[in-house]
Amino acid sequence: MSIQQVVDYFNAGIRDAEMFLCLARSSKLQLAECVKLDMLSYNATRIKHEAVRRGDENSANLLLGFECAIGAVRSELLMWILLKRDMPNEAWDRMVAAQMACFDATRAHNGFADCERRLKDLERLEGQIFPPQSFVSAGFVAKRLDCSICGERYSRCEHLRGKPYMGRFCEVIHRDPMGNHVALVKTPADKRCRIVSFKTKDGHRNKLSWEITPYENGEVFEAQEALEAQMIFLTTDRYPYMAPTEKILSAQMQALISESV
Repeated sequence: MSIQQVVDYFNAGIRDAEMFLCLARSSKLQLAECVKLDMLSYNATRIKHEAVRRGDENSANLLLGFECAIGAVRSELLMWILLKRDMPNEAWDRMVAAQMACFDATRAHNGFADCERRLKDLERLEGQIFPPQSFVSAGFVAKRLDCSICGERYSRCEHLRGKPYMGRFCEVIHRDPMGNHVALVKTPADKRCRIVSFKTKDGHRNKLSWEITPYENGEVFEAQEALEAQMIFLTTDRYPYMAPTEKILSAQMQALISESV
């Protein structure tokens, strides 16, 4: 296929799936679109690898952008499905994944400027669907920083963090990291890092669902104590929107489909 045929093929698949990006659409049909997007993502990865073998960096980065754009739509579809399943915490993670994917698509290739508009739409959607969240950021030091592209020390190589190189983003690998603090922040690097629940006299109250989980094993609430909360302060999956290539249908998708049958 020519590069224009490749672009048309992936754009058509994304447009078809975008028709289901709203609350009113059938969850069953949304799940079916997620399965189609898994296959579309697999094809994007396959064609990207072919471009890498040819040494065609522009095409490889273009296909990286399509991987991100496909992942954005897939993550947003899952967000709507999970909200309808009364699973707001999982839905939040999918919404954040969609935002990350839109941002990464714009970094991958200049042909994805429309993803900037979609990212702004998702940020507005966040404020309309979810209550305000309290974000946290973990501080840590590492013995050395390596480049994910060449494996050399990041301070000595020519690659730039966040830039695409032959279909891959450059990332800094922290070797032997050691945490030293956690701070509340207004603008986190990762919105998945947040306070999940806090203690009340009746139990742990979830900040999204507002449900209370009763205390167990003799745990009690002391009104005089400082506020105690449960949080996610670190995530290890930098690309949560990427569909697994080793299995077309992910475990999460399989579980959702099983529940819908």
